Amino acid sequence: MRKFCSLVFLAPACALAQLGGAGQYPQFRSMSGLPGSGFGVSSKGQVSVWGAMSLSSPIGYSLSDWEVVLAIGNLSANRTPAFPKGNEKALRGNGTGTILLGVPLGNYGSATVSHMILSNKGDFATNLVWSPPRQRGPVRLALGVQDISGQGGTQGEGANGQDPGESRSYFVAATWNPSARTHVSLGLGDTRFRGGFVSASQTIGDRTKAVLEHDGYNWNVGLAFDVPFAVGHRDSGVTMTLGLFRGEFAYWSAAVRF
Repeated sequence: MRKFCSLVFLAPACALAQLGGAGQYPQFRSMSGLPGSGFGVSSKGQVSVWGAMSLSSPIGYSLSDWEVVLAIGNLSANRTPAFPKGNEKALRGNGTGTILLGVPLGNYGSATVSHMILSNKGDFATNLVWSPPRQRGPVRLALGVQDISGQGGTQGEGANGQDPGESRSYFVAATWNPSARTHVSLGLGDTRFRGGFVSASQTIGDRTKAVLEHDGYNWNVGLAFDVPFAVGHRDSGVTMTLGLFRGEFAYWSAAVRF
């Protein structure tokens, strides 16, 4: 556990040159640091393989009930999954570490606060998602902001120092749950999410989940496998995901819930 936490907070990241450039937000094009990114979330805010899942785009749910998720992931520079390295001469991808906390707000709904480590140079982003109260039925809404400070950069590591742009991105997302195994999410926003986004996830069997999304830039696909375990009296587990972004870049993530 200690080693995993160290990876979360020290995970180095190099934004992929192929996804870089002004207004491309490569630091946010793999793990989003938002609910559902690499793990399922139910309409009640619980982490579950039966919930809605995406790869890099928002969903219409927030965590709740003091759910905690620690996650790391890496988007490779090619189709071979790899571990991130901070040495730019040995560029192997874009690594991200994230911690998320679900906060029940009673009559005011629920919220998720998350913190992302974007690079080994100390780049970070803090995100906030709010799910309004008294929502019923198969469609739910959430509103949020990715990178509250707006300092995560729009071009990627090595270019952000000269980047005049701001990466704060507001969004609204809706998730439709037509059946116990199926979730469809879509939404729009500004900045990173100005092109809109859509995702669909399908639970296969009891532990596997398939994901398809368009993140506003490209089509991405993923397959996740959930392994439950117990920590004291609390149900926990890890969701491991393998994916392919834009048909070119391999992606993996591991998300542990508590």
